Amino acid sequence: MGKGLARQSCRYIRQAPDIAVVARADDVSSEFLQAAELERDFLVTRLAEVQERIEHFETLASEARDQAKSLLDSIHAIEEVAGLAPQLAICEISEELRGERLREVALEVLQRLSDSGDPVHYRIWFDALVHSGYRILGRDPLATFLTQITRIEKVESVGRRSGLYKLRLAA
Repeated sequence: MGKGLARQSCRYIRQAPDIAVVARADDVSSEFLQAAELERDFLVTRLAEVQERIEHFETLASEARDQAKSLLDSIHAIEEVAGLAPQLAICEISEELRGERLREVALEVLQRLSDSGDPVHYRIWFDALVHSGYRILGRDPLATFLTQITRIEKVESVGRRSGLYKLRLAA
């Protein structure tokens, strides 16, 4: 492609409105260049200072998060030992769940999850039971759980195949 053709094609390329045209260095005075270099150096220094501050505050935030986690762990440990926690301490759980005991514990967990009577999806219910420190016996713990919760008299399914369960209203 010749130079003439390249120049012709440049005429048809429009400059984007958000791009500023900057003068070439040889079109400005040396005083301006010195002032620009000084300003750039000042901004580079300020940028380094700001980045150091960011790093400092991120370190402080990380340390504060670690302290908060440690305090929360201590609070939970005290609540479990003193019996103040809304759930049983893991050290009090001496059995793996199945049958009637699984139904009893599942009912307690549902009552904690749905104190207002709102429906709860079985997966959330199951996860809450497991997070409480219990282990469900059976080849497929989730299937065992689902089988047992359908046998709890105080619990009813909401809709067909919705996966939602709620506490039965006392008659």
